[in-house]
Amino acid sequence: MSLTSNIKRSLVPLYQQHARKLHELTYLFFELTNECNLTCLHCGSDCIKDSGVPNLPAEKVLGVLGDIKSKNDSHKISVVLSGGEPLCYPNVFQLGRQITGLEFPWGMVTNGYAWNQKRVRQAKESGMCSATVSLDGLADTHDWLRGRQGSYNKAVNAISLLIDENFLQAIDVITCANRRNLNQLEAIADKLVALGLKEWRIFTISPIGRATEFSDLFLSPSEYNHLLTTIRRLRERSDIAVRLSESGYLGKHHELDVRDQYFFCRAGISVAGVMVNGDILACPNIDRRFRQGNIHQDSFMDVWEHKYQVFRDRAWMRVGRCKDCGEWRNCQGNSFHLWNLDKNEPKLCHCRDYELIA
Repeated sequence: MSLTSNIKRSLVPLYQQHARKLHELTYLFFELTNECNLTCLHCGSDCIKDSGVPNLPAEKVLGVLGDIKSKNDSHKISVVLSGGEPLCYPNVFQLGRQITGLEFPWGMVTNGYAWNQKRVRQAKESGMCSATVSLDGLADTHDWLRGRQGSYNKAVNAISLLIDENFLQAIDVITCANRRNLNQLEAIADKLVALGLKEWRIFTISPIGRATEFSDLFLSPSEYNHLLTTIRRLRERSDIAVRLSESGYLGKHHELDVRDQYFFCRAGISVAGVMVNGDILACPNIDRRFRQGNIHQDSFMDVWEHKYQVFRDRAWMRVGRCKDCGEWRNCQGNSFHLWNLDKNEPKLCHCRDYELIA
């Protein structure tokens, strides 16, 4: 690592400390529904076709956004509609139109299954700005992971429709790397380029939700290192921008090789989430016991300003194998969604469990 790189890296914790103190909200998730048209093996929320859990009322979503807008510049806060599958939420584009009316840029995370020309038109008319579509391998692998035959073709069709209509400010694809698609990544890149996609994120499965029942989904240390090598090679391509999503801290020798910025878990710092039952959390995959309030009783902005300390000061997490770790300053206990509240330790340490540092 060069002297310049070492200096830049040494400044990262100072920047992160400032961001925690400022805690400027820039990204807000709404888990609109637990209903989904797929049954993905790796689902962090364990969503099903008919969950029986009531949807998050649209008026509550708008109430939260009105509260936020009264004290913030709405243009600087991205709203993301998620689930479950947001297209399973009744009148989702009518809600989107109202979010646009409040001057928030908004988008959604979707599995792509339910998209067609009509829904693309509705998305465009509602002012939707961004979309993230999941594509988890070539046809057989994607359909296996997503639990429904034909889901690959549906996802590819959604990506094609959204790109061709050319109304989104941003569109990317996210791929869950696992043992079955690890050697398909180059072919997936070629497919995405052929569709006209410019941005691609890759992540690994976390030991949370439904995924815990399928241990064969998780990469071994040698497979994970193979993944990093593949991503480095993919990042040399000029026809698509590839990066590893912020799955966890990788150590100083890998960070900027596979992503554009140093690892920084922004849960509760610049990112917040409202769950389907109204719980105010930090992101959809975090243990729900870390709830900071509930929008049915609490003001979101009051919670954002006066709670969330469990996310912003992680000193309490420096226990167990994190206690004397030399990487603590940069890692801070790894991604928050990996924290095991019962055992008071991270479920996964990328540096040690994947043998990324000596």
